[in-house]
Amino acid sequence: MEIVDCIVVGAGVSGLVSATRMAQAGRSVVVLEASPRVGGCIQSWHLSDEIGAGGEGADFWLEMGAHTSYNSYSQLLEALQERGRLDDLLPRAKLGYSFVGPFGALQSPMKLLNFFQAAYSIPFGFGKTKSGRSVAEWFGGLLGRGNYRRLLSPAFAAVLSQPADSFPAEWLFRSKPRMQSAPRKYSFPGGLQGLLEALVEGAAFELRLETGAMSVKRSSIGYEVQTAAGPINCRHLILAVPVDAAAELLTEAHPDVARDLQSFPMSSSEALAVVLPVGKSRLPAVAGLIAESDSEDFWSVVTRDPIPHATFRGFTFHFRPGRLNRTAKLTRAAAVLGVEPTDFLYVRETINRLPAPGVEHPKRAAAIDVLLSREPVALVGNYMIGLSIGDCAERAAHESDRLLSLQE
Repeated sequence: MEIVDCIVVGAGVSGLVSATRMAQAGRSVVVLEASPRVGGCIQSWHLSDEIGAGGEGADFWLEMGAHTSYNSYSQLLEALQERGRLDDLLPRAKLGYSFVGPFGALQSPMKLLNFFQAAYSIPFGFGKTKSGRSVAEWFGGLLGRGNYRRLLSPAFAAVLSQPADSFPAEWLFRSKPRMQSAPRKYSFPGGLQGLLEALVEGAAFELRLETGAMSVKRSSIGYEVQTAAGPINCRHLILAVPVDAAAELLTEAHPDVARDLQSFPMSSSEALAVVLPVGKSRLPAVAGLIAESDSEDFWSVVTRDPIPHATFRGFTFHFRPGRLNRTAKLTRAAAVLGVEPTDFLYVRETINRLPAPGVEHPKRAAAIDVLLSREPVALVGNYMIGLSIGDCAERAAHESDRLLSLQE
């Protein structure tokens, strides 16, 4: 029977940072990924998939999931540095966001801010702790409820691609040390998925694509993970998968933890990515658009503009789930961009699934950490300390170090 020191289930940011850290410590590591690609919530769409490697614009890519990384994501950058690829980072141009109304009119975020209300509210809200408060409660108290309703509520919903009012305030904008040698905002050749692929190239761990974990049970040395190719035994197990998948895998090995994880809510957004020729849309170069109203059918539009391309512009609309069919989405996207649906050269759709944490979520996550504190298993998905790429990398590093300390 195959035996390794560590099995990592899932080859997204969390899984690959975990695998890198465990392998650096001299452990034998196998990463299992059910899909044919790395990336998880990061999904970079390459036009070469549509037009072939030799076609015009084949070097164009567009993010359909997570889209921006910062130099405060130090654990991710450290893993990239270990591969010797830090110099390949692509700085993103400094572009802003605009709000878009139902008729396509753009508005600066500052136009929606009532400065008098903010000046009145800030002294009363600045010193209050974020712990135990929702985003709506804390930021509404900081800048005023009117400012929150007009400006922050739709902006946060755009960032999270889900309703944000109940999101735990302590999980939003957590301070992280910056790696000063890296650009403040960046991407990578081939998009952020290319960055994760770089973590695999020449790595000291083994990646097995299209090989999912079917079940997990305790074994004499730690855990036995069943795959379609047979069982693998490991001393340490790291689950870098969505919360509902983690719950299912832990049903036999840790039923109490599995029950807690089953109660974590999930959300989804429907991503529609469109590509236009440069100059077709009159929309000025922006990092993204934010829908002004809850009645709008999308939360946000993320653009490729911060990394301009000579031939194409790209836009990813994150639609609210279950509202529009494909034709209606294309019509709405065209209206926002000031073009016709027939002007889109290429179109792709996907569904992004994310946790939907509420204000009580940090306490529930902390309770699970207590249950697993002395167990050789780690949960490193995007549901334990926050949703961002940096949160995932931070959690992966922390939990990998905890597992390594169990043997000391």
